[in-house]
Amino acid sequence: MKKKVSFIAVGQAGGNIGQLFEEKGFPVLYVNTSREDLDTLEKAKYRYHVPGGEGCNKDRHKAKQLIIDDFDNIAGEIESKVRADLMLVIFASGGGTGSGAGPMLIDLLTGEGKTVGAVTVIPAPDESVKSHINSYECFSELTEISQTAACFILDNENGDKLELNAAFVDVFAAFLEIPEKHKSVKGNIDKAEIMETLKAHGMAILARDKGKDSAGIIQALKGGVFAPMEQDGAVKYIAASMAGSVCMTDIEKAIGTPVDNFQTFNGEETICCISGLTYPQARLDLVYTKVADNKDVIRKNLAAARESGMKKDVNFLNDMEPTAKKQEAKKPQSRRDIMSKYL
Repeated sequence: MKKKVSFIAVGQAGGNIGQLFEEKGFPVLYVNTSREDLDTLEKAKYRYHVPGGEGCNKDRHKAKQLIIDDFDNIAGEIESKVRADLMLVIFASGGGTGSGAGPMLIDLLTGEGKTVGAVTVIPAPDESVKSHINSYECFSELTEISQTAACFILDNENGDKLELNAAFVDVFAAFLEIPEKHKSVKGNIDKAEIMETLKAHGMAILARDKGKDSAGIIQALKGGVFAPMEQDGAVKYIAASMAGSVCMTDIEKAIGTPVDNFQTFNGEETICCISGLTYPQARLDLVYTKVADNKDVIRKNLAAARESGMKKDVNFLNDMEPTAKKQEAKKPQSRRDIMSKYL
């Protein structure tokens, strides 16, 4: 299964998560505008520094332009180093390089017929207003891409960043190992069903629990490392290897009725993935509120930026910052069309 899934880790936060996946044997390509960030990845096999990049300092526009200028080379690195049945782009939504480049990379790669999903991070409430601006803008782009595979959204509100990263990587790897490690006369989950679950468009979450009843895994699904699920939102797939008396019916009653479910059984722990979920709008509304509550400070800072000739691109609060006109949403016809949406 590790040959079927690869990762493109963009920016510093993406690199931190990517390293954990590489340690578990997954192919990872690290892409960054900062050579200093790449140099910290001492054991990384595939690193790529975007020419002309010296870091983006949370400037999404700068990141987009650098990626666009060098996309042919980046695409070549992806094709030769980490092409797989499913590729997941890892990035923090509140940063610069990853936040600016992540959605656009996904859009460009899916436009070329590749199956690409995302692993991204929502900033904690105590992180900067700029991080929240970037995050909301990033998600406004990401959620408009209709052909993405699963999007795993880690939420820094839920604990220590490094601990959240490690917990996610561990459960993701465990989920992919189900076809090989979990066998039952009552039913099995095969590799094709794992991949179908991961390729479903929308948010996805994972959880594991060593308890022997359904309550434990349901609590883990609702209170884990991910952004919270929308109440009464959509569900496409539930895939679970269940232990003890845990049953699919209980999970469906708590989470929602999926289009299909895949299940097997084991004697140690329950591992569950739910995909095709509605994006977490309630959580994103809190990100917006963080910005709106600080709009006077933002206006003051942006006024100073305008006086110095700086130009930034925040496209979700038009009254707070100069913004380039967004083109009407159209089905991309070429790489150039896709790129033009992001600048």
